[in-house]
Amino acid sequence: MVKKQKKKQPITARVQPTEAKFKHSRVETARLIRKFHVLNKELAKCKADPQSIKREQEILKEMEAMGGLDWYQKASQLGQSKSRGGDSSKWLIQTLKSHCNELVDLCNKPVKVLDIGAVAPDNYKPYSSWITAKPIDLNPQDPAIQKQDFLQMKPPGKDDKFDIVCLSLVINFVGDPKDRGRQMLKHTRDFFTLPSVTGRLHHLFLVVPLPCVNNSRYMTHQHLLKMMGSIGYTRCIHHHFSNKLAYYLFELTGLPSTKNLEWKKKILQEGGGRNNFAVVME
Repeated sequence: MVKKQKKKQPITARVQPTEAKFKHSRVETARLIRKFHVLNKELAKCKADPQSIKREQEILKEMEAMGGLDWYQKASQLGQSKSRGGDSSKWLIQTLKSHCNELVDLCNKPVKVLDIGAVAPDNYKPYSSWITAKPIDLNPQDPAIQKQDFLQMKPPGKDDKFDIVCLSLVINFVGDPKDRGRQMLKHTRDFFTLPSVTGRLHHLFLVVPLPCVNNSRYMTHQHLLKMMGSIGYTRCIHHHFSNKLAYYLFELTGLPSTKNLEWKKKILQEGGGRNNFAVVME
């Protein structure tokens, strides 16, 4: 018997928010974000298995009880407030000035930034004299942020390409390792001009929770660098590990064929207490 295929939805498909009051405490914010990530990863597995419809509905109800994607976004927005350390765009700007000053000087202005998963629309406002940003998100928390699912976003035309694509705490939220790889990381290449084009930047700004690269069974810092290099991001301009986050600025130097990529989910680090973060390209 042929199994009935379920209609594919965005991996971060929105569940309806409840009327419960959002809690602003640091502990509750962290708890909500962690729990939502766990449920979203399980939801991605269920969507890929037609036999898991019942469990999928249970997860969606649990997310709804928590407040849904709307609450997750509010928690993320609170997490990047100035009182809690600010946002990752500050690191990007500092790195551009310290490691890419000459390239930025030669780049056509303004520098065009695509800010994926933006929780605030004005992260780059202090640099508006030389940067223009397009913030997008699946569930915007501000009317100035465009509602857009990057996994389904069509690449812009030649004149509307970007210089910098930002994936700050985004791929860890995508539940399916394959969507993180081919559907997201590889997809970013289509938003730049050709690497040979002068007067433009070809930079990918990537931020993930530090445990994704230093405490995962399936991912390490070196593994990530090799994987990124295989899709054309051969130059890691700079990286930095803070107490909680891993920051990377990559440069797209070429467009190698990705037809025969085989980055499978395999154990790289043994031992208990590790997480299951992985990126797959095959």
